[in-house]
Formats: sequence, structure tokens, C-alpha cells
Amino acid sequence: MTTAPTSPVAVVNGVDVAAVAAAVEACAAVAGLLVGPRGGPATYLPGQQVGGVRVRPHTVEIAIRARWGVPAAEVAEQIRHALRALAPGRRVDVVIADLTDPPPAGPAVRKATQWKQ
Repeated sequence: MTTAPTSPVAVVNGVDVAAVAAAVEACAAVAGLLVGPRGGPATYLPGQQVGGVRVRPHTVEIAIRARWGVPAAEVAEQIRHALRALAPGRRVDVVIADLTDPPPAGPAVRKATQWKQ
């Protein structure tokens, strides 16, 4: 769950958390930011939370739901590229916490995988 900050700027350790969240969600390989059932990266601001983003002095941690079929290395590279100017000098750790569902199989694939009885 991501709750966007209501204030125009939510800066933590010199990083605009709202801008980071927007940049990550704009990546083609990202279906959305995530906070797992047992917690995960999140930024807590007065009266609000930005799930899937945690800013620390030397790192930014991102947890996302990635799109099916995109290699993990490409997902991470898209995110790191998007955050290069927003979190300069910080390591960007990417956690792929979930994937979107795969597209439905076409008729040829279904036929090839059916059991013969």
C-alpha cells in the first residue's frame, strides 16, 4: 500500500520521498510499490505513510511489484536510473517482493501442456 504524501515536499535525509515514489512507479517494469504483510520498507511522515520506500543516510530501499517477464536485473536498472538524480551518492537496494500475473497462455501453449488421459 502506498499513500502519497499530501505535502508537496516530504524530505527525509535530504531525499524527496514523494519524488522517489513517483519516479519508481513511472518505471515501465514496475507495477507498484509494496509493503509486505510482515512489514517492509516504508517512510512514515506526520499522518501519512509512503509504502515501499525507505531512505537512510547512505541507501534508499525500494520494494516493488514487478511486471511479469522483465528480468530482475532490468527492473533494478530502470529503478536505479530513475533515482540517480533524486538520491545522488546513495546505494539503491531493490526488493522485488511480488510479480504481476503472467499473460494467459495462447491455444498452442495450452494444448501442449494438457495431460493426455
